[in-house]
Amino acid sequence: MLDQGGHVQELAPPECRRLLESTSVGRLGYCTEQGPRIVPMNYALVGDILTFRTGPNTEASWHAIFQEVAFEVDAIDVVRHTGWSVLVVGKAELLEATSLQMLDLSQMPHPWAGGERSIVAQLSLAHITGRRVDPA
Repeated sequence: MLDQGGHVQELAPPECRRLLESTSVGRLGYCTEQGPRIVPMNYALVGDILTFRTGPNTEASWHAIFQEVAFEVDAIDVVRHTGWSVLVVGKAELLEATSLQMLDLSQMPHPWAGGERSIVAQLSLAHITGRRVDPA
């Protein structure tokens, strides 16, 4: 059976970056001893770096920092059957203290979740891919 779905287009890195800049919530994927986890996470772009904040005693701080992670951002229109998805993969690192001091507050990710979010992590945009689905 042939599905008459929409057209899938691979996105170039500049378009992926533009789409990342259009929103501030994505999903952080990492592995734990109990298996993979995917959690919603606020983020901000600072140059060629995706930054996010987490707390010192969170599952993300234990399993994502200094590990290979995936960060996915998307938008979907279920009525028109269109959407896009951008994926950034790489090793999550702590944002260096000197870089952190150079940021102004508007560049920091602003978590929706309450509680302490003192750990600022960074993920390079070196490995970024994206796809868009348009109606047939």
